Amino acid sequence: MTDNAAKYEEVTNYFKERMAESKKIQATRGKEARIAAAAQKAASGHNTWRQMTGVRLMAHEISHVGNRPFMVGFASVAVMGLWAQTKFSDAAKADSEYWSTFHGDGKKAAH
Repeated sequence: MTDNAAKYEEVTNYFKERMAESKKIQATRGKEARIAAAAQKAASGHNTWRQMTGVRLMAHEISHVGNRPFMVGFASVAVMGLWAQTKFSDAAKADSEYWSTFHGDGKKAAH
């Protein structure tokens, strides 16, 4: 008899746990529950990457290890572009056919 009583107790406890879990899941359904969950999420102040914009999103993406090679390449291209821009003097602008045609006096440089 004790074997049956122990088995009965185990099954009863299992179904009680399942019922509690089902009630918990049921409480999260419906319009009111979604509104309450959204309010709780907004009150927590935690932003996922989908809510981030601008510098915060960029800093978040840079912090990921998988994006480091891309960011190294991006930074090196940006630095080289800045360096090239600072070295583009007035004499270089005058010698540049592109610059004199589209940004200068409008006359093409003679070859």
